[in-house]
Amino acid sequence: MGKVAKAMAAVLALVLAGCTSGGGERSGAPRGGGAGALGTVVLASALQPFDGCDDLLRYFTDAAADMVGPWGLGGSAGGDMVVLETAAAAAEDTAGGGEGDAAVPAPAQARAAGEGATVSGTNVQEAGVDEPDIVKTDGRRMIAVAQGRLQVLDLTGGTPRLAATLQLPPGWGHELLLDGDTALVLAHSDSAQTPGARPLPAPDPATDMMFPAPSSPLSVLSMIDLSDPAAPQEIATLQLDGDYRSARMVDGVARVVVRSWPTGLPFVFPEGGGLRAERDATERNREIVANSTIDNWLPYYVLTDRRFGQEATSEGTLLDCEQVTHPQEFSGLGMLSVLTVDLGGTLEPTGSTGIVADGDTVYASPENLYVATSRWLPQLIDPRADIAPAADDVTTELHAFDITDPAATRYRASGEVSGHLLNQWSLSEHAGNLRVATTTNNSGQPGAVSESAVAVLAERDGELVEVGRVGGLGRTEQIYAVRFLGDIAAVVTFRQTDPLYLLDLADPTAPRVLGELKIPGYSAYLHPVGDGRLLGVGQDADDQGRVLGSQVSLFDITDLANPTQLAQLKFGDGSSEVEYDHRAFLYWAETGLAVMPLQTWAYDEATGTEDVFTGALGVQVDSQAGALREAGRLTHGPDEQPPGQFDYRAQIRRALVVGGTLYTVSELGVETSALDTLADTGWVAFSAR
Repeated sequence: MGKVAKAMAAVLALVLAGCTSGGGERSGAPRGGGAGALGTVVLASALQPFDGCDDLLRYFTDAAADMVGPWGLGGSAGGDMVVLETAAAAAEDTAGGGEGDAAVPAPAQARAAGEGATVSGTNVQEAGVDEPDIVKTDGRRMIAVAQGRLQVLDLTGGTPRLAATLQLPPGWGHELLLDGDTALVLAHSDSAQTPGARPLPAPDPATDMMFPAPSSPLSVLSMIDLSDPAAPQEIATLQLDGDYRSARMVDGVARVVVRSWPTGLPFVFPEGGGLRAERDATERNREIVANSTIDNWLPYYVLTDRRFGQEATSEGTLLDCEQVTHPQEFSGLGMLSVLTVDLGGTLEPTGSTGIVADGDTVYASPENLYVATSRWLPQLIDPRADIAPAADDVTTELHAFDITDPAATRYRASGEVSGHLLNQWSLSEHAGNLRVATTTNNSGQPGAVSESAVAVLAERDGELVEVGRVGGLGRTEQIYAVRFLGDIAAVVTFRQTDPLYLLDLADPTAPRVLGELKIPGYSAYLHPVGDGRLLGVGQDADDQGRVLGSQVSLFDITDLANPTQLAQLKFGDGSSEVEYDHRAFLYWAETGLAVMPLQTWAYDEATGTEDVFTGALGVQVDSQAGALREAGRLTHGPDEQPPGQFDYRAQIRRALVVGGTLYTVSELGVETSALDTLADTGWVAFSAR
């Protein structure tokens, strides 16, 4: 029996178990703990090691023989349907309140720079855990990626100035981490953009059966020396097979997560139509799998080191076979790699670990890094089959890694819960437990009813075991925002109205719902602003759930049993990047100023004119009075644009505070503004060369 066939038997057993247990509890009220509120929870045992490269190769070829078809492995190399990560709310793991006053922790962004700080950092999820972003500052300089270059600004004078620029390697989605005089730039690329890349192979003229391999995804890591701000130097470049997913940095050591797939397998496709042609192509592809080597399954790297005044290149497989593990349940043919990169050292890919499984969502505490993926089990078994998934078939698998050793990343434990994550903010480690917010039964099939839950997992002998759960949140709805605040969780679900649930997680074995607020619209991002208040950024909506436009709301959660909405600002048709990327949000607690990108548009039918705004919005938050007011709006680029035209580079993406000055950043450059009035005080244009 092949590995996929074994997986099918295991999944059928799970489906039968889900049909015969927990059914009554699914329809229960949301209050109270206990397992079974969302169906059977599947626990993934500890990852299993391989006995060398022969064992690892046999694992791949046995599984691929069951999965390969007339078109090769197609999309089945990973075999998973994943929930793409989007950024929403940031969470703090500090002491929370009980049923009385809510002790809401200060935001990680403000505390990251220390008490009395005069510099804001990236709006991160956990204090002490930095996240990559398109701009970083240490108060003396600002580093940004824009126009394909690293832009270095000197902030030490009376006015900022562009000190230098540096061309970045080809790619897209560049973001960076900064530690001292070293920046680590992370980017997506593909083999077609690799310098000196060989042209794609042409079909065999004799048979026309060779399928030209498409350009494959690559990840590019660049280490930049900033010790001379006027002359930044790229001292090392690491190219990897696979797609860069995300990274986290603690005390100058980054963990970089890359997802890769098999490479170099010259699959064929059917010559003409018909069953015979497909059968012949399948047989040939099975032979290709059988004749593959371990190099076809492990990601490859090329390192270029320029630290010693000359260029040295090394290359090889990213992982040794002994560094690779696999779940007991077959989880696809993709490879999830976690690299350890010390920004004070080199880019040599040592101290890495790998799992034969897919992975997408990344979360980290100061001690542990978690990678999660949501899987659709029938498609995992046979990705070619058009199977309508059963309501409970979406599960989230979680893998925990110990990151306390600066030289290595070590696997700790695995677990699995029913439902899928919204994003990284659906995860939170607190007091030794992992809290997970998921939505399940959201398959879109007739009769499927979605609902959400928060589960608490504890590590037990290499497994993340569920010890508590509260379910039944937002029936027929799905999660739009999550914020963990110590022992309290705020969960927003939405379909027509916006239920804001407040959960008490102080007892991990008996989590419970304390309060609920139902209002039109929803918040996609929640941010604590002191005095038991939460600021929500999202969309207004009518009673039927029709979205009406951007809004900012202020909630009072001092009485956890009775949350209320204190204030609301509406801006009409439009959206903010904050709704899907928390890093775009700035809250400066010293003055109560929130800044966020905003795009709005309106059309006056009477005059036939458009009113379009693209820039940043300042909101003054008076948490004690429970009031909000618009503090001002900021724009980049020319004040007048031809009708119907707009330079996308003028979109404001980020805002920072340095020494009492507000800096807003776009692809075009950096604008300085007075922190109290938002009046423009200066402009620095980025350079394209």
